[in-house]
Amino acid sequence: MKRRAFVTGKAIICALGDTLREIVDAARHKRIRLSQIPFTLASLPYTKPYYLIQRKEGDAPDNRSDAYFYDILFSTVSRALLDAGVNNEEIEDMHVFFGSTSMDVPIFEGNHHKTSASVSGMFLQSSNGYGKIAGAIVERFGIGGNCYSFATACTSSANALLYAAAMIEERHIERALVVGYDLYNNLGFYGCEALKSLAAEEYRPFDRMRDGLILGEACGAVVLEGRRRNADDFMYLGGANICDTYSVTSHDEEGSAVAETMNRALRKAGLRPEDIDAVKAHATGTENNDRTECAAMKVTFGCSVPPVTCVKPFIGHTVGACGVNELILFTESIKEGFVPSTPGFREADKDLHVTPLMENMEAGKGIFMLNYFGFGGNCTTLILSNKDAPG
Repeated sequence: MKRRAFVTGKAIICALGDTLREIVDAARHKRIRLSQIPFTLASLPYTKPYYLIQRKEGDAPDNRSDAYFYDILFSTVSRALLDAGVNNEEIEDMHVFFGSTSMDVPIFEGNHHKTSASVSGMFLQSSNGYGKIAGAIVERFGIGGNCYSFATACTSSANALLYAAAMIEERHIERALVVGYDLYNNLGFYGCEALKSLAAEEYRPFDRMRDGLILGEACGAVVLEGRRRNADDFMYLGGANICDTYSVTSHDEEGSAVAETMNRALRKAGLRPEDIDAVKAHATGTENNDRTECAAMKVTFGCSVPPVTCVKPFIGHTVGACGVNELILFTESIKEGFVPSTPGFREADKDLHVTPLMENMEAGKGIFMLNYFGFGGNCTTLILSNKDAPG
C-alpha cells in the first residue's frame, strides 16, 4: 500500500514579506505591494508593474549580487527546515527537488551589469548545468540525498513537488525538500513584454477587462515527508502532468488537455469531481490561458464548478516558482480558516462562465485542487487535503 506524502514544513519570501503570518494577513485583507519597473524600448521610456521582493530600503533589480540571490534561497530553506522540525539525521537523509524558469540567470545578468563582458559571454558563463542551485542547497545544509532540477516553464516547481510526492508514496525516499525560486531578470521581463503579455496597471485574472499578467519574484520551500508531524499538515492525495501539444506557445481553448490533467489527478487521488471543495486556479490573466482553464473546469466539473480563487494578484506570476509559492499561500490561508478572494476581479466575463471568489470564503477541513498550466503547453494538477489520513 502506498504511503501518503505530507507537507510538514514551509517558508516563503515574496513581495508581501518574509513571514507566513504577514503574508497570510495580507491575503486576508486584500493587501498587495506593487512596484514599477522601467523599460527603455525604442527610446520610449515607460514602466510596467511588478511584484518585487524588497527586504530593505533601496532594494532594486539592478543592485543585486550572487550573495543576494543565495541569501534569499538559504534563508527560505533554513526556515522551512526549522518549520518542519527535522533533525540533522533527517536532513542528511533528505533529497532536493528544485523548480525554476530562470534558474541562475538573475545572477549572471547582475554580474554582466558590473563588467564589460559581452552578452554572449554572459550566457556561456551561465551554462553551468541546471543542478548548480540545488547543489548549493545540498552543500550548505548537509543534505545527503540526490538533487533533481525541473525547468518546465510555469509548472517547474509544481512538477518538482509532484515527483517528490510520488517518490515518497512509492517508498523510494523518506523525505524531500521542494524549492520554487525565480528572481527578476531582464530576459523574462522583456520577453513577456515582447509577447504583449504584461498588464498595464492591475492584475485582473478571469475579469472581463483583464489585459495580461504581472510578473513577480519569490522563493518558496516545502518539506515533504511520509508521515504527518502536526494535525493540520496538508496531505498530498494525487496529481498529474501532461503536455498539450496543440501549440508551441499556447493551449487548445477547448481545454481538452487541461481537463484531462484535472481528471487524471482526480483518478490518481481516487476522487470524483464533486469531492473537491475549492480550486486554486492558475489564472494568468492572459486571454488564452484564462479561456482555456475556464473551459477545462466546465468540462471537468460540469455545471457544478467548485469555488475558485486566483492568488497571483497577491504575489504576481512567479513563473516556474509558482507551484510551491501558490501552494504555500493557499494552504496557509486555509489553515487560518479562509480561502482567499481574488483582488482586482470586478466584472465577470460571460464567455468564461467562471466567477472567482470576490470575498474570502470560510474554510475548514477539505479537499483542494491546485492547477498550473505553463507556457509551452505543460499542464500540472495537484490535489491536497487537510482531512485526517485514511486508516
